[in-house]
This record gives sequence, structure tokens and C-alpha cells, in this order.
Amino acid sequence: MEKKVLLRVEYGRLVEMEYQVRLSSGKIVDSSEKSGGSVTFICGKGNFPKPVEENIVGLAPGEKKVIFVSPNHTYGHYDPRKISLVALERISGKAEVGKVVKVSDEYGLRRPALVKSLWGSAIMLDFNHPLAGKTLHFEVFVKDVRVTTTQEDI
Repeated sequence: MEKKVLLRVEYGRLVEMEYQVRLSSGKIVDSSEKSGGSVTFICGKGNFPKPVEENIVGLAPGEKKVIFVSPNHTYGHYDPRKISLVALERISGKAEVGKVVKVSDEYGLRRPALVKSLWGSAIMLDFNHPLAGKTLHFEVFVKDVRVTTTQEDI
């Protein structure tokens, strides 16, 4: 009877993993379940933030780990300069405090922004990503590790 060798995660290996991404409050903001189930990727190819890929190296199937990822590796730090007062006429649809609206920028691109406040014919918008400035907690569970083949590497 041939004994199966248990592979550990290494750069270049094919990893099947489940994950949840939480805020420090415990709120789940993303998960493999929301994305349709476990994910399979080649470790080191940039499918996850660098600290996640670095910290899963050495894990074996069945192992779990919580990895804290700073804003430097995700959505950046919160930038108060990304809050702007905009004419209400530039907003399409109904603007309500706490809702996300789309606004054309100086290049004509439609960008999402959070409505902070309304003042008559003007609106205060926050163009920061909702997760900007947040440390994300990646809870990972390694399901399988395999050596990649040329076909899987494509």
C-alpha cells in the first residue's frame, strides 16, 4: 500500500482554500462561500494580498490560520482629501445620507461615492473605498495542496 505524501503550501504549488475576511468588529466582508465555494490558486501569483500568501506557506491540508492584513496591502489608508463637496445636479438618481451614488469625475468616469451629507443644492461625498484604513482579518483553511502541472499553471 502506497502512503500519500502530505504536501505543504509552497510558492508555485496549487492551493485549495476556504477563507473569510472579517473586520475587527467581527463583521464578515468577504468569503469563499460568497464567491461560490473554496478557491484554487497558485501560491505566489498575487491572487491574495501578499501577507496572506506569505503566511500560508508551510501550512498543510486541514490547517487553519488567521492573518492580519494592514491597509497598505489592501485598500490603502483612509484619505480625508477624498471627501468632496459636489453640486447635487451631478448626481444621477436619489441621493440619501449613507447610500452610495455614482458621480462622473473630471475624466467622465463614473465613480462610486458614499453620501456623507446633503446641503440644499450641494452634497458631501466620500470617494474612499469602504474598507480603506481597515485592517482585514483573513481566516484561512487549507483544503488541499498539489504540485502544479504546466496545464494548471496557465
